Amino acid sequence: MTEKKIKLVILDVDGVLTDGRIVFDNEKRELKCFSAKDGFFIKHICRPLGLSFAIITGGDSPVVNKRAEMIGIEHVYRGYVEKETAYLELKKKLKLENAEIAFMGDDWFDWPAMKHAGYKGAPADATKEIKERVDFIADKDGGKGAVREFLESILKRDNKFEKGFNIYFS
Repeated sequence: MTEKKIKLVILDVDGVLTDGRIVFDNEKRELKCFSAKDGFFIKHICRPLGLSFAIITGGDSPVVNKRAEMIGIEHVYRGYVEKETAYLELKKKLKLENAEIAFMGDDWFDWPAMKHAGYKGAPADATKEIKERVDFIADKDGGKGAVREFLESILKRDNKFEKGFNIYFS
């Protein structure tokens, strides 16, 4: 029996899409640094190949919505400390099986949701306990290209990498 192809990729924010630091400016606005390489790959490679994306984050920063909008992440769940609830809502809403969902997280509170996903990934700087339980560990840290590595692994796993490569190198 062949593996089901991934249809939805769920990402944590702090420690996955960012390096995990939380910075405030003088106006007390929260600032986050995202990897342009991750964003490029989501928007210009994976979405055209049919992958959908979601963010599930325990934080409630409005900058997350702005970043999601910029790169075409259609489902954003902010303020979900209990990430499993958001995961199960999203799975039901999109009528997906766990085997069709990938999840990248970096810390303990990601696990209750991650454990359901058919394909799990972590950045290089994720906690030891998460790295012991995932299918893929990136060479790069969160916020520094780890998401792109995870996405490349999904495309290779699902035999879509060459098609994505050919978007720019045909």
